[in-house]
Amino acid sequence: MHIRCPHCGAEGKLDEAKIPPGGGVLTCPKCRQRFPVGKSEQSEPRLDAGQPTAPISSATAAHDGEFAFIRRLDEESGKWEQEGLLTPDQRMRILARYRLAREVEEKAGPGRLITTISVLGSILVGVGVLLFIASNWSAIPRWGKLGIIFGTMLAGYATGYWLRFERQSYPKVGGALILLGSLVFGAGIFFIAQIYHISVHYPNGPLMWGLAILPLAYLLRFRSLQILALLDLLIWSGMEMRFWISEGYGYGERHMVVFYLLAGLTYWMLGLAHGSGGRWRELAAPYVTMGGLLAFGAGFILTFDVYEHALGTPNLSRFYFGMTLIFLLALVFHLKGRISETRWQGELLALLAAMGCAIWLALGFTGLKHGTSLMPATLAANILYAAALLGVIWLGYIRRRPLYINLGLFFFVLDLIARYFDFFFRLLPRSLFFIGGGLLLMAGAVFLERKRRRVLESFRHGEVAR
Repeated sequence: MHIRCPHCGAEGKLDEAKIPPGGGVLTCPKCRQRFPVGKSEQSEPRLDAGQPTAPISSATAAHDGEFAFIRRLDEESGKWEQEGLLTPDQRMRILARYRLAREVEEKAGPGRLITTISVLGSILVGVGVLLFIASNWSAIPRWGKLGIIFGTMLAGYATGYWLRFERQSYPKVGGALILLGSLVFGAGIFFIAQIYHISVHYPNGPLMWGLAILPLAYLLRFRSLQILALLDLLIWSGMEMRFWISEGYGYGERHMVVFYLLAGLTYWMLGLAHGSGGRWRELAAPYVTMGGLLAFGAGFILTFDVYEHALGTPNLSRFYFGMTLIFLLALVFHLKGRISETRWQGELLALLAAMGCAIWLALGFTGLKHGTSLMPATLAANILYAAALLGVIWLGYIRRRPLYINLGLFFFVLDLIARYFDFFFRLLPRSLFFIGGGLLLMAGAVFLERKRRRVLESFRHGEVAR
């Protein structure tokens, strides 16, 4: 009889006479997974006649969440079978409901790969269109430039919407085309200003770009547009702050560091507010991810000797207060929503404390007196930063959130490398310094990778007692 492994798809033949009357369990020689097998009339897992099947449309089968659920269900049901919670027949009947979606992924490729290729393709097309206009600027008439810009933008939006929402046959390619239209829209703002020689406040370009596509991201629930809009607003804030910093040298980077710390904490709180409300829950992750990167990135810079001068300036008070107001509004919406996360009170208190410290650094800290040692302030900053990293790793562990763990581990390693260079570069001979540093990094990589693997494995296993 012909048999097929439901896990890896390996096929083969088996003498039906060797199968017990009640069926048996085989081990696939390719993937080493076990699966039940019966006589020819039972060889394929099937549902009872009265048992409803789960409808799988083309759009549902193409969704990444569906595939992730199937992979997780396959892994978990195998453990349930080993623990005696399911019989082999029950497990195969459960998996049979979702076999079609699994086969789609195996034959057509993972959905995330298709998304990545589509997004990269849209970016390359957009860059190519812009380079064509720029390289032939003098040869292309005004109407030609406008036609290329608006034609590409409208074609991307219309075709992408039709493929993603109307026809629903190519949702990932359609999303990439919508992203292409948004990229061309942003570039078109600057090109049109140049075509008509419009003298404007140039930070308004990314501001208009971000404010225009952010509502579209919410309307379509499209994370790529959301990330692009948030990046545009961050770029605008950096460009705009340069006009408000009155120093005669540099760009006032240390003032911007404190602002981006405020922005990171605000993004984080916005992510929590979105996560506590069912309607916009799927848009929470980009806020938390960007917020964590901004907050820990700015905090990392503050672990160095930067406390000799003021870290904020009254000239940027409107930016500080604006971020604080958005933070407080997001906090209110978060508290009004349905909070289901574990230890959410601790996370809120930590964010509030960090926001208070950031506001104090921006408006209350005037720098240490001349001649005062910077070591106590730098040491305190490093202790607080390490505590924040350990806290977010712990929070990620108890909540089973790999994002928190990955953020904490990444910046923990980065901080460890920086402190190694700070304290040992001038104390050790150069050769010993690099040898010791390399061994330390390799040992740390082994430890962290093993720890990360154990933590993520615990997420997949779960606790039977819970």
